[in-house]
Amino acid sequence: MPTSRTEAQAGFTLIELLVVLVILVLSASSVMSVGHSSLESARVRSFLVDAEAMFRDARTAAIETHAQTAVMIDAKARRLSFSDGSRMLDMPAGVALDAQVAVPKDGSLPAVRFFPSGGSTGGQLTFAFRGRSYGLKINWLTGRADAQTL
Repeated sequence: MPTSRTEAQAGFTLIELLVVLVILVLSASSVMSVGHSSLESARVRSFLVDAEAMFRDARTAAIETHAQTAVMIDAKARRLSFSDGSRMLDMPAGVALDAQVAVPKDGSLPAVRFFPSGGSTGGQLTFAFRGRSYGLKINWLTGRADAQTL
């Protein structure tokens, strides 16, 4: 039993505790939203690394097999794929693609073709995500694929 009036009033009121809980919930939700956008950005960066590797693998396959290989660019399906269908890479949601590559006359999908010499038809793919642009340039002479932030 409290011996004085000040001991009886010591501690926190229910309203004070609720205010602290509301502040904690608001802080946690803002941290989670920042974490979610960071996760999406990481997925896009991972996609760019995978896309660069796909083009490099296609070049290597053309050199090793002494046969032309290609990476097809299907904008409607939002997918990059080897011409033989052995490997596919889907674009993450929210990523816009602008591809500047040779378009075949036969109406097939646009592609970057790699030749046994190591050269290619070349091209530039630009991926846009949340106001940032990332480029993937394929050199026509050497077939080298380089990703870069634009």
